[in-house]
Amino acid sequence: MLLKSLALGSLVGLSLVTSIPVLANPSLSPVQTNEAIIAVGQQKSDLFVNLTTDDPWRAAMAIGVATNMLKKGHSTTIFLNITGVHLAATTIPQHTNGITGKTLQAMLVDFISQGGKVLICPSCMKQAAIKPEDLIVGVVTSSPDSLEANLFKETVTVISW
Repeated sequence: MLLKSLALGSLVGLSLVTSIPVLANPSLSPVQTNEAIIAVGQQKSDLFVNLTTDDPWRAAMAIGVATNMLKKGHSTTIFLNITGVHLAATTIPQHTNGITGKTLQAMLVDFISQGGKVLICPSCMKQAAIKPEDLIVGVVTSSPDSLEANLFKETVTVISW
């Protein structure tokens, strides 16, 4: 099986890249190939949201999309890095979202309570002077292993804000 990456486009503040498995087996008939492609298309893909900002509008969009995809049955991970780490710190006052009426932290807590995963970059935490005890409950410090486990799957889609 060959794996091709397909760049689906770029919007303001949003980048989307997904991996689509492409079957390249000359022994399959055209009908078998079509059936295999349809089966691949019906698989639930995982979502990995790379959140690099604490900008209230962008962060609310990222958390909202992640929560909606989680509700649709996709295994979903949010990775907080760069200034996105501020969103998980209980010591930093948070913006209240104008649509949900919740703080961005409350939106993250809801996401976690529904089964979503939130990873946070430890070096970014250090740069922002955020200590592990400052984190909201459920946020997990990332490692190379946890990032690899969530990023390098055939069925993962990565969105970045």
